[in-house]
This record gives sequence, structure tokens and C-alpha cells, in this order.
Amino acid sequence: MFGKIRKEKRGARVHSTALLGALALSALSLIGCDSILEVTDREFLTPDGVSPDLLVAGAFSDFQLAYSGGGLDDKFLSTSSLISDELFSAGTFTTRTATDQRAQFSISQGNTSDATYLALHVARRASIRARRALTEAGVAGSLISDMRVLEGFTWIALGEGFCSGVPFSEVTEEGDLVDGPALSTQQVFEGAIAIFDQASGDPAAVVGKGRALLNLGRFSEAAAAVAGVPTSFMRVIEHNENSGDQENPIFNLQSNGRYSVSDREGGNGLPFRSAQDPRVPWVANGVGFDPNIPLFLAQMYSESRSSPVVLADGLEARLIEAEAALNAGDNAAWLAMLNALRANVRDIMSARILNYTSLVPGPNNPTTTLDPLADPGTAAARQDLMFSERGFWLYLSGHRLGDLRRLVRSYGRSVDAVFPTGVYFKGGVYGTDVNMPLDFTETNNPNFTETSCVFSSA
Repeated sequence: MFGKIRKEKRGARVHSTALLGALALSALSLIGCDSILEVTDREFLTPDGVSPDLLVAGAFSDFQLAYSGGGLDDKFLSTSSLISDELFSAGTFTTRTATDQRAQFSISQGNTSDATYLALHVARRASIRARRALTEAGVAGSLISDMRVLEGFTWIALGEGFCSGVPFSEVTEEGDLVDGPALSTQQVFEGAIAIFDQASGDPAAVVGKGRALLNLGRFSEAAAAVAGVPTSFMRVIEHNENSGDQENPIFNLQSNGRYSVSDREGGNGLPFRSAQDPRVPWVANGVGFDPNIPLFLAQMYSESRSSPVVLADGLEARLIEAEAALNAGDNAAWLAMLNALRANVRDIMSARILNYTSLVPGPNNPTTTLDPLADPGTAAARQDLMFSERGFWLYLSGHRLGDLRRLVRSYGRSVDAVFPTGVYFKGGVYGTDVNMPLDFTETNNPNFTETSCVFSSA
């Protein structure tokens, strides 16, 4: 019933709060029980009569459903991977094909990303409501920071995934909708930073802040922000088989042949299969739901419907520091940072992927090591290498679309030199979209117009 965000260090897993396991059981026990209506102890209830504990559990669940998804649902993780070069559509859904082809439908026609957009705002407002309830109940400590972390990462996903001009509407404590203004991509990331700054130094919030600063091209600030995060730190989104909504959707969407691992997609994509890199373990598995399309399974989520999804970790902190060193012109430090990570690939990937060393050996056996990198010698080639390393390290974790847009926005690359382009394998050619459109319901917002949401603007 409830998704969770797990706090852990590599080698030791610690739940974000001890009460959440009990919450799922207590919430289930309340279903169909009239006695819940008779509770009169106001000390543990919000003004609308809802327990803060249940609001917290609901916020965790809503975030999981919005960011990594659940069951067979397309959410931020799958849709952002599809429009980038990580996955391609091996199924027959026209909306998925349109996203994969970067030629999405108009807002009025609807798109695969619609549910993602709505779910992220639901999760954002759920975290705010839970935080307010905790404050009103006099609860202090890590739970309030947890709610800030969830809220901040909904802003990150909306900024990285969607067109510039995302409205952030609010619901008052009285239940009234207040239409929000359409915020630019820059304003969205600035908003995320402000939220993360209020999370009391939670390491996940610190990494989230670094990610937002990186998106703004504020490289030295990003590195300074994450400097204190240990490489061993990891925060994951948990999945399990207790219900369909809690299952890892990438596992399901690959198992039923909808999504396949890309390789040099559209010419510009990374060689996720042909590089035979141990950071992207995959195996061939026949054909997809469309029998004309081969199916290649990403093994990072293929072991179990309970496979966790990394939200933020020390690996990302080190990659942020490396990119900052590159932009500061310290090429020696940049290369040393990348090679230090490569030297520990087995330990790092064992922490990120369930049963990593026991995966079925494929072209890229997970016991393979990585050779040290050499300096490619030019500024452009170093940038290419930096983003290639990020692409392999952070594969299928929700970062790739944001990285491609950053290459355009902060490094001056042309869209056609970054995103998949040219002939599309299902027919026709790739379109010009570099982000996802908003849901049609935003057209009811007087502060928003469809023309203000540009699919082709990074």
C-alpha cells in the first residue's frame, strides 16, 4: 500500500523511519473499521481529523508512484528514459512511440507523460500537507526533513522532465485551489534549492541541491554543496510485491516486452549495449510485445519486482565534483576523480543493483572491471567523456534526460548533436522534442497557455 524512501549506507541498510513498517499494517487494519470515525484524541490529529502518520506514509507512497512508478505505470523514470537514449519502445502503444520518437502529440491529444505530470504534483502537495500536519502536531526531527526531500525532488523531476513554463498551483488548508504561475526551468531549479536548504542538511537533500545547481550551470557551488556527502551514502526508493502499485515498473514493463535497452539510439545515443560496460548489465531476451522488435533487458531491475531505485547517493556527489573540476579547468583532478570511481566499479554497482554479482552473465559480465581513462585532449572530448561516464554510472535512474538538456543549455551543444535524430526505426524520422508536455488540465489555469510550453526548448 505504501511506498518508502529508504535511507542507507552501502553495507548497512537503515529504514527512513521505524514507524513506516507498522504504518502499512495499521492503515490496512483501519480499512472498513467504523471506529476510526470515533477517534477524539485531537493531540494526534490534524484539524481535518487525519493522522499525521498516515499523511507521511501517503506522501512516501505518492512520491514512489510519481518518480519511479509502480506496477505497469509509466512515470518519471520510464518516460524520461524513453525520450532520451536509454530505452526504446518495443511495444505498440502510439503514445510511447511518440515519446520515443521525440514527436509527441499536442497537449489536447494527450501523451504518455500526462500521468507523470499529474502524479508529481500530487506527490508535491502530499509532502507539503504531511509536513504541515507534523508541524501542527508538534513533531520535530527527520520526518519533516524527509517531506522536504520528497518535495524538492518533485521539483527536480518537473524541471528536468518538462517544458519550461510549469505552473505550481497550491491547495490552501481550507481546500481551495490557487492557480500558480508558470515558472521557467531556471525558476523551478531555484525553487528546488530553496526547499532542499530547509531539509536540515539531510544528505539526500544535499545531493538534490547539488543536482539543481548543476542544472543551473553553477558548477563550483554544486561541488561545494555535496563535498561533505560520503561516497558510501545512498537513498533509495523501495519497491516490493505486496501490491501491484508497489512493484518496480521497469521490471514489469520489460518483462511484458514494452521497453528495451537502447544502443547508439538515433546516432547520438551512448553505446549502452555494444560498450559491454559492467555498469549497464543487460541480456537479450527474444522479441518484445511487438514481435518485430528485439528485446534487451536491463538487468539492474530484472531480478525482482522489489528492485529498489536509487534516488540520490555519494556516487552522484562525486560525479558532480568531477564535472565542477572539469569546468574549473582542473583536468588532472577531473580525470583522477573519474578513475577513482572506475577502480571501485564492482563495489559501487553491488550497492546500486540487487544481486549484482549473481546476475546471469551477459556480454558485459558484472565481474568485469573498468580500465582507467586517458585524457582525450580537447575541451569538447572531455565534456563528451564526462557525460558518457554519467550516462553509464546513472543509467535508468532518472538523470539522463536532464543531462542531455544540460548539454544544450549549459554547454552550447545543438539539439541535433545531443538527442537521438535521423531515421526512426519504426518509420519516419525523429522529431524535435527535448522534454515532455504538460497535462491538458493545465489549460484550465489562467496563468498557463499551451504555446508557453515549448517541446523543443531545453
